[in-house]
Amino acid sequence: MKKILMIMLGLFILPFLIGATNYNYSYWGTAIHSAPGLNYIASINSETLEVNLSSPEDLVVHDNKIYLVDKNENSLIIINDSFQKIKALTEFSYSQIYLDILAEDGIIDETSLTLKGPYGVDVTDNGIFISDTGNYRIVKLNHSYEVVNVFSEIDESTFDELLFEPRKITVDPTDRMYVVAKNIYEGILEINSDGTFNRYTGVNPIKLTPFEIFSRSLMTEEQIAQLQLFLPTEYTNVNINEENFIYATSKVSENNDENPIQLINPKGVDVIERDGFFPPMGDIQYVEGMNNYVVDGPSSIVDIAYTNDGIYTVLDQKRSRLFTYDREGNLLYIDGDAGSQSDKFSEGVAIDYLGDDLLVLDRKTKTIIVYGLTEFGTYVNQAIHFHNEGQFEEAAVVWEKVIQINSNYEIAYNGIGKLLLRQEKYKEAMEYFKLGHDQYYYSKAFQEYRNNIIKSNFGYILGGIILISGVLIGRKIKKVHKEGGSILYED
Repeated sequence: MKKILMIMLGLFILPFLIGATNYNYSYWGTAIHSAPGLNYIASINSETLEVNLSSPEDLVVHDNKIYLVDKNENSLIIINDSFQKIKALTEFSYSQIYLDILAEDGIIDETSLTLKGPYGVDVTDNGIFISDTGNYRIVKLNHSYEVVNVFSEIDESTFDELLFEPRKITVDPTDRMYVVAKNIYEGILEINSDGTFNRYTGVNPIKLTPFEIFSRSLMTEEQIAQLQLFLPTEYTNVNINEENFIYATSKVSENNDENPIQLINPKGVDVIERDGFFPPMGDIQYVEGMNNYVVDGPSSIVDIAYTNDGIYTVLDQKRSRLFTYDREGNLLYIDGDAGSQSDKFSEGVAIDYLGDDLLVLDRKTKTIIVYGLTEFGTYVNQAIHFHNEGQFEEAAVVWEKVIQINSNYEIAYNGIGKLLLRQEKYKEAMEYFKLGHDQYYYSKAFQEYRNNIIKSNFGYILGGIILISGVLIGRKIKKVHKEGGSILYED
């Protein structure tokens, strides 16, 4: 009952807290004040870059360079880490290797190509990969910006009836491509380096209730055809990490309302950890149709970026929010704000990390907004780093600094509690785990605390048991003697 009342209170105050964007979610699911983890640093636009931007769709950081594609300008723009333009390209010459390939195929009248409505880009040491959506293909460039390959015909039965329209792309070190394509619900396309189709990975299965399964078993084919079409979740973006695990985001649906963020291993299985108070999904509380100032419905996650120590950030396009999590699924901090001012964004489409700074690409304002870590965010990230390295004492010192800034920060109490648990200070650890609402570690600390009490008082306990047993036996003997009888023992 108490938890229900707290959630109702949270729903009442949520619009006011979210208006300030400096909030987080407590164990009870209520929105509580929290210090920001990221602050605005700068914004980069057409004027500062001296390029035309009309509909920027994606950006990626590689080797301290920013690669950006614009759908309407059909361009690839390369920017250095000082936010100065290196190149802006709209036409790409064929490399000699690719010209030789075309000559073998009898194509000799083309020496360059242009893009049409590009939606995605990824960069590796081996090249630059562009989702040339309007031309129904993927274009691979070398780092001299020459075309070295084009992948347009995907030998998979789905594309016998549908056009191949790649949207977002990420590429592993062997040039295997993972592609989110329009109107593809089977999963993420895995395409080999030579352009051949390999498989769908990260497949989101259709979830039907037992009643729905039973009902369908009694229906005719005509009745089933009239039912609402159940489709697996449609992915929105992908980003591969150094371990070849794919961070993926997807649209929220009735079949997938709490699973819009995934970490897909090489076997195609989602292994993202969800050990926080709530699963990683952006906002967990939202007011549906309360007034014109509160956007209803769950978060619309459109991109994901990762940084050191398993920390990752997702972009909520609906409310212009940035949600940052650790590898265990704990929500670390929430940042961002909607608006047309230089420090805000209104239609974020892509994010990526440049060092410790986070870049947000806003399609509507045609800008790149740069966010840097605050003192609070720096401490949180440092504490997580120390914890991952096994430096628990150093982590606890930093968690204390976090609490000084934000006394509501429950994760910090748990971090200190884990150190106290290792130091065998079980009673103190229990107090911190209670403040952090960590039931699992509280139980472990309580168990050890109880065992310690039993061990330290074992002599007294044993003596008490012997004394009580002796008294009971003595009373039994005295009673038997008083009644003139005897005690019989049975085998």
